[in-house]
Amino acid sequence: MEEFKIIKLPEKKEDEDVKEDVKNIPMEEGDYSPPKKRYIFLLILLLVVVISIIVIRIVSTYDDFEVEKTWERQDSAESHYMSYNSNLLKYSADGIFYTKFDGTLIWNYTYDMTNPSIDVCGDYIVVFDKKGTEVDIFSSKGFIKSISTTTPIVEAKVAAQGAVAILLQENSISYIQMYDKKGALLVAGEIHPENKGFPVSMALSSDATRLLLSIINVNEGELSSELVFYDFTSAGKKEQDNIASTQQYIGTLIPKVDFVKNNKAIAFADSKIIVFNNNFKATVAKDISVGVEMKSIFYNDTHFGYICEKVLESGEVVNELNVYNLYGFKCVSKEVSNSYEYVSLLENNEILLKNENEIALYNLQGIEKFNYKFDETVYDVISTTASKRYYIIQKDKTEEIYLK
Repeated sequence: MEEFKIIKLPEKKEDEDVKEDVKNIPMEEGDYSPPKKRYIFLLILLLVVVISIIVIRIVSTYDDFEVEKTWERQDSAESHYMSYNSNLLKYSADGIFYTKFDGTLIWNYTYDMTNPSIDVCGDYIVVFDKKGTEVDIFSSKGFIKSISTTTPIVEAKVAAQGAVAILLQENSISYIQMYDKKGALLVAGEIHPENKGFPVSMALSSDATRLLLSIINVNEGELSSELVFYDFTSAGKKEQDNIASTQQYIGTLIPKVDFVKNNKAIAFADSKIIVFNNNFKATVAKDISVGVEMKSIFYNDTHFGYICEKVLESGEVVNELNVYNLYGFKCVSKEVSNSYEYVSLLENNEILLKNENEIALYNLQGIEKFNYKFDETVYDVISTTASKRYYIIQKDKTEEIYLK
């Protein structure tokens, strides 16, 4: 019988075949952060998409349209139209109508004027009879007040709170009167030709604190224009006759002045455009010399421009379209072959050239976006917030169209 032996097994070394339990720690939601390069790539991709959309909108042109809606109207040939608070304002010698584009009446008011003119600022409207004696004040809610004068009216302007400035003239003496919207007289003054000259244009700031007059004077056969800035604030009351500053222009005719965005004054002369700073002395911000006579001017609250004639090397005479921003920097200078009777700058900053029944639309890059000859007379074109949608005011109807 074999002897029983006890065999001792060798002990395992601590560093051999040691297996440790590995614990799986679950990852909480939101712990993962993608690499920064991915964020940069997504940002660049988004930027490229946005720029591409903008470029496509700028360079896109259209030669046809689709009529979305049509509304019939009954108008007189002397009716005028304009966009007001996203609706349609129509005025003529018989009265004023405020309607939706589909013709739904919001309010109307009848009057009897020979040569009605209009000015709008914010929610307020003033209609006046040029060379007549009636001034009517309105808001989006309707008629507010009628003011009668004993002197023929040259021009009337309204401010954002409803104050109205009126320029009157009789027997070579000019009068300035300012009223609140209830018809109470606020300011009155006279301008005698032997002292100043003849006012030809007037502008009122949106807050009614500043008034600008363009005054023409002829002295010993020499023509000159003077721009007079009146200030009705406490600072202006310290100045003689509330005159904050004057600007003299020898040999220059300035037939049009106005206040635009941020109450910056702008003056259109026969061959120059002057933009003023919005400060007490109304210092000149930009003096743009055109060099040739301007055929037409146009402006809104953000841009202004003019059309002049240009002679090509071939001897052909063409129209040249020029547009600037309010800082005086040129956005567009382009030869246009279109003949036109009327030019305006739409609310979407597109330039409208219009004949009796033909329209052309240019953007601020000088690209002709749309050109079309309609069958009926076109009274006006009103832009919308959509880039390709417009209201066409034609004889006896309004059409909402979509360019394609």
